[in-house]
Amino acid sequence: MHLIFDMYLDFVMKQRWAKIKRLHNSRQNLPIARFREPLLAELAKQQVLVVAGDTGCGKSTQVPQYLAEAKAANGDDAPRFKRIAVTQPRKIACVSLAARVSTEMLCEKGTKVGYQVRFEKHKSKATQILFLTEGLLLRQMQSDPFLKEYDVVVLDEVHERHWQTDCLLGLMKCLVMARPEMRLVLMSATINVNLFANFFGNCPILEVPGRLYPITVKYCPLTPAEIAASEDRIDPGPYVRLLQHIDNTYSISERGDLLVFLAGMAQIQTVMEACKAYAEQTKRWIVLPLHSALPAYTQEKIFHTPPDGVRKCVLATNIAETSVTIDGIRFVADSGRVNELTWDSLSRMRRLKETAISKASADQRKGRAGRTGPGVCFRFFKEEDYNEFQPFTTPEIRRVPLDLLTLQLMAMGLPDVKRFPFIEPPEMKSLDEALETIVSHGAGVRCNEDQVSITPLGRLLADLPVDLAIGRILIMASLFRLTEPVLNLAAGVAVQNPIGAARSGESRLRQAEALQPFESDHGTPFMIADIFDEWVQMKSRSAARLGLIRRDADTDDRVGDVGADDKHNSTQRWARRLGLEEQRLYEMVRLRGQFLDLLREAGLYSAGERAASKKLAGTGHRRALHHAQHREHLKNKRKRVLTLQDNEDAVNSDSGDDEDRRGSVNAASISRLHSWLTGRKGGKVGDLGGSLEGTGISVRDLELVLCHDLDGLTEWADIHRRRTHGDLLLLKVVLASGLYPQLAVPDPANAYRVANKGGAAGPGAEMVFHTPTKAFVALQPNDVFVKHPDCLFPRSRDGEEPPADRDAADASTSRPPSSHPPPRPGHKAVGSQFATDHQLLAYLDLLETTKPFLVNTIRVPALPILLLNAREIDTNANVTRLVFDRWIEIELLDPEAAQRSLAAAIWLRTSLDRLLQIKLEESQSRRLRSTDQSGEDGFTEREREETAAENTNRASKRELECRRLQRLLCENLAAFLGQKTSGLHTLRKLNAVDAKSMFVTHSTDKAVPSAPTTTSSSSSSSNVVHVNPEKGGFQVTPYLTINSLRAVVPRGRKPTASGADEEDSGDEESSETTEGLGCLDLALRLHRQVALALGAGRGEKPQQQDNPSSDENTGFEEDADAGKTNRCDRCGKTLPSKPSAADLLRHKKHCR
Repeated sequence: MHLIFDMYLDFVMKQRWAKIKRLHNSRQNLPIARFREPLLAELAKQQVLVVAGDTGCGKSTQVPQYLAEAKAANGDDAPRFKRIAVTQPRKIACVSLAARVSTEMLCEKGTKVGYQVRFEKHKSKATQILFLTEGLLLRQMQSDPFLKEYDVVVLDEVHERHWQTDCLLGLMKCLVMARPEMRLVLMSATINVNLFANFFGNCPILEVPGRLYPITVKYCPLTPAEIAASEDRIDPGPYVRLLQHIDNTYSISERGDLLVFLAGMAQIQTVMEACKAYAEQTKRWIVLPLHSALPAYTQEKIFHTPPDGVRKCVLATNIAETSVTIDGIRFVADSGRVNELTWDSLSRMRRLKETAISKASADQRKGRAGRTGPGVCFRFFKEEDYNEFQPFTTPEIRRVPLDLLTLQLMAMGLPDVKRFPFIEPPEMKSLDEALETIVSHGAGVRCNEDQVSITPLGRLLADLPVDLAIGRILIMASLFRLTEPVLNLAAGVAVQNPIGAARSGESRLRQAEALQPFESDHGTPFMIADIFDEWVQMKSRSAARLGLIRRDADTDDRVGDVGADDKHNSTQRWARRLGLEEQRLYEMVRLRGQFLDLLREAGLYSAGERAASKKLAGTGHRRALHHAQHREHLKNKRKRVLTLQDNEDAVNSDSGDDEDRRGSVNAASISRLHSWLTGRKGGKVGDLGGSLEGTGISVRDLELVLCHDLDGLTEWADIHRRRTHGDLLLLKVVLASGLYPQLAVPDPANAYRVANKGGAAGPGAEMVFHTPTKAFVALQPNDVFVKHPDCLFPRSRDGEEPPADRDAADASTSRPPSSHPPPRPGHKAVGSQFATDHQLLAYLDLLETTKPFLVNTIRVPALPILLLNAREIDTNANVTRLVFDRWIEIELLDPEAAQRSLAAAIWLRTSLDRLLQIKLEESQSRRLRSTDQSGEDGFTEREREETAAENTNRASKRELECRRLQRLLCENLAAFLGQKTSGLHTLRKLNAVDAKSMFVTHSTDKAVPSAPTTTSSSSSSSNVVHVNPEKGGFQVTPYLTINSLRAVVPRGRKPTASGADEEDSGDEESSETTEGLGCLDLALRLHRQVALALGAGRGEKPQQQDNPSSDENTGFEEDADAGKTNRCDRCGKTLPSKPSAADLLRHKKHCR
């Protein structure tokens, strides 16, 4: 028996040794191998080295190993470079390269070789080579500008010129001068390498030839008919004929797969459908997609080998040009097209358009055919077209908005972003626009015309690796203690939309029916959040059934029957039925956890103790989870033989099929899982071979329980389902404050578009909207308002009392009215109507594909949101006409209601600004304390104690004021949005002509009284009422100007001719003086709301108590009522003390 065992052990060792020998030989045969010593010698003399290598030379895998194997110059065995950072532009490249290098170095991934990407990290203290994305290295430089953690930084694929690459190149140029001992290696294809060498002071270039076999290029241009057919949708015919050509020309015994480069996912789906039909007939092809939006399980299939007699056809985007190497490729088909994302700074819109590739990209694609043997490249364009291609791809820094890049550079301490050493500077107008955006979001303040300094809010936003709008949403949510519900909304819009588009008409109908219970007339983000909550509860039921989390009776009633059949609780089947990509829901879990950690570090989230106590993951369980993840990775890394069944549903497949392969959950599987978790049978935690097979749970589901507090997520999902209408209004306040000024105004003719259109696309498919920078923008086809457009139309009209809860009313009553009440004299808004509930759409992004679309829209009430967020508010004398940010005009019928709403908005905005100021001061002080922990400050022990006591007292006062403001704002903001206190009003977008001539532009020859120097209790000099020299009128606050709008000339009334009615000139001048005095009085009363709001935060009681509904007077009711008048300013007629809407409309109709 021992002899048999020894023979088997000897056989296994020989197999392993043969594998190691093959790995060694393959490394020695790479072209980069003979450049190992010259590379190390150059780095011993130079700080910066450029390694230019053709495709297949082995630079990405071998250079990090050469650096790790280099010994110190003193002859010691210690490594010369202890920590090496290798950046990659894409996540998939980090993971695959780390796996390959760890295999060649005979170590486990995460030990000596690790990787770190978004949501995933495999490294330890012993890690010497770390593969990470460029964005993560940028974030590390924010906290450690000198990168003291690394001895060598390797920037790979620098020729791709992502904006993060260009930013890192500029930072590294500064860093190598600050750290002479650090080394920098730039690795690039042989594309414009002199540009990088010259940027670093003519540093040496190490050119490595590629290991390419001969490649035959065949030009197969499309016919005019095929080109015409491809204008709207790609013609798959040429690609199917290519498969036929390969079958007829090359023997099946000659191995070789096909790689097809297409522009985007839509083209991949179209070509795949046709190629799969051909593959099903011939049984000689397996067609697989490769796109960054696909789940990892689908992407990994491209690395597996096809069976004998079958070829593999990979349909890919430009991700396969450099970042991914697929073995066995012999044929390449190049469409010559790519989907390129550009940025239109004038309309602040992204454009995803199909365009021709560059010569450099065409050569990169061709090189993929000669990696394993002689290859053939089929180009579906003319050779003349190739000669007309641009030499290189336009750098991304010239095609994207620079808001986040500029803010990150400012957070690193750069005083002037325009002087940053870019390798190829972007346009100055793009930087100016980015600085203006940063200032508008409150992340920066202008020092002068050219320089902007970062604010505490800007530092917080720079710490959040998301769009500025999403960062503001998270910060605003923390002010109202709405972090948990807003996390789902923010994570839902930050990841790619999990709702996929069905391809056939029948599947679209099934998907629409399955999604109907989750549809929300508040917007797509709310729909995604509801889907996420349902998914969390289904995962919770599965975990409870397995005994991973405990449930009491009340919880069981909330989340459902934990003993239900596994067939009905399968989240994978449920996700497929809804057309969801479950991978995106897992990303939402990780992203919201990342958001929570960042907010907790900034001191904006204090509920972490409860969440931490709910986690099951101790040290042993985390170690067991990591071990299971490693075993799962080894299992997935093994190349398997593809089957013809892999042709079926290649795009929509997900790793959810794993659950079906794992089998049903029974008592034996539950017992095995508990044994794995508790380490029974005398072993440690997880010591059951490290495998979860037979336990009925996947590794990522176990991670969801152990690391992401599934129990807490379930409780919050249950709370979200019970949210009230007031909670919903507060959520809209938070979302709108972060997204502003990204608002869209409905077109007045949308009512007729909805009435006349319909069909499968949805009744709202033809609606258009207008943004501040782009007119006639449409909704995305999967937007919830395409199916439910009624909620976007105002419901309440003259003489009709609006419902108390508009959102709870029946949708059938929200149709637009067939007739509108007559507009007031001089009103120009064609098609608009008087109502109390006009709606706007807040959106996250503008994207143009076939036409411009609004992305991630949310319905918000128009007037309250504009009053709370507008940067500029201009009014006429009696505040019945308001213009917001010079592009939206609202006219109101009731001047008293308008003044009350404006006063309320001032009070709320002042309180909100004060609350934000308190939170930012706390965050800044916490940041300063964390950077100065040494205690060597020159003070005595007694002075330190006195300072600590003073700081504690000041902090307690701030905390008390903060809680008071939070309570007051939560009460009054919901009431401000929910009540129709402003009365009937119209809404319209101003055109360019109106915007140019709408201001009074104060002239000194008119009798306008000067404003007294009246300041509030705030010490800010901006809180002084004064005459606005640019617009005219009185500047009440930095954002509000009273009586700055030019009067609208009523229809049918001609201006007085020169010299006529001279007797009335004196009366007119007297009227202007009286009007000016009235405006000054109104301005002073409105300005008083600033002091009242600040006093309410400190607990000060106003002299009058006119709002008995609140235990602490908010201060805006009594002051607004003090100026009530019952006399019309225009005609002098007396109105009732409390006129109805009908009285106002009747009077406005006959006024003058």
